[in-house]
Amino acid sequence: MYLGQVNTRGFVEMLKGIIRMMVRDCQATFVNLEFDKDLGAKISYDNHSEFIENNWGTINTRSHPFSIEYCVVNALSERFTMTFRNDLNEVIQIQKYERGILTSGEQAERISCSSVEVDFSLDRGIWRNDFQWNLTFIIQHLQELAFLYKGVTFSIEYEESNEASRIVYHFEKGLENRIELEILNGLGGCYFKNYIDKKIGGCQFEIAYAFRNYDVDQPFIRSYVNDYYTPDGGTHVDGILKGITYGVMKYFQKHNLTEVYRISEKGIKDHLVCFVNIRMHAPIFSGCVKNKLANSEIIEPLASYVSEQLFGRIENDSESTEKLIRKFKI
Repeated sequence: MYLGQVNTRGFVEMLKGIIRMMVRDCQATFVNLEFDKDLGAKISYDNHSEFIENNWGTINTRSHPFSIEYCVVNALSERFTMTFRNDLNEVIQIQKYERGILTSGEQAERISCSSVEVDFSLDRGIWRNDFQWNLTFIIQHLQELAFLYKGVTFSIEYEESNEASRIVYHFEKGLENRIELEILNGLGGCYFKNYIDKKIGGCQFEIAYAFRNYDVDQPFIRSYVNDYYTPDGGTHVDGILKGITYGVMKYFQKHNLTEVYRISEKGIKDHLVCFVNIRMHAPIFSGCVKNKLANSEIIEPLASYVSEQLFGRIENDSESTEKLIRKFKI
């Protein structure tokens, strides 16, 4: 019930939940993942800055909500081992489980440590005998996650055609690196490339956007809330689009161009490539799934900030401004 799907997609969502907890809540700067052929995996991370609650043997509702992923992995694994080390890399404690039952080590209410290693092998009785790692799918999603955690190193080790392989992801500029990649994948240049990493309206926003020199059939807008992909966008996307529209309109009004040019959201989106991630407390979503953010209170503060930033760029780059506004000529 927790996974929704007992398959590669379900496993990846569970894995991403563990990594989010490691990086966002425990402040890890290095995450190492190892996959073997027999549904075994090992995840380790450094820089654990707080006590870790012991709720991988049974759900503890007092614990941080994100740590439930440990309990879920334990419940779905044939074997599950937690190893805790201090800042000298010395083992403090090891706990071993078989099908969710503690077989070695002692449980403690809270454990203080500097690094954690989770070693498990999925239970084929649950995952079915034909289930195998789809490493292409797993690696693709881990790369996407790495862009959301700038400065964090992700190391992925696996075996391909009996050869040991390793991939390392480290994006020092986060979504700014991601938009550069998307621009390079395009067919033409971009202008007014913007990057924002700022607290706006009580929420932390990371935004990277630019305008392409050519029209696209569908706008390229990829949005996240608390590092979860929101395929239907929502109010964080609405705020950006409104801010861009305000910024262009402000330029038209200042230079008495409103009778010559008419702004439209469609015209903005036709050339836009944009990534946005908002980190906020208690987000509200439309419907029963997290596909679309519904917190309307963020729209105006975000729109105001984006508008002022873009207007400043428009005023100081006449060549790019001409590219941007000519599509709005009446």
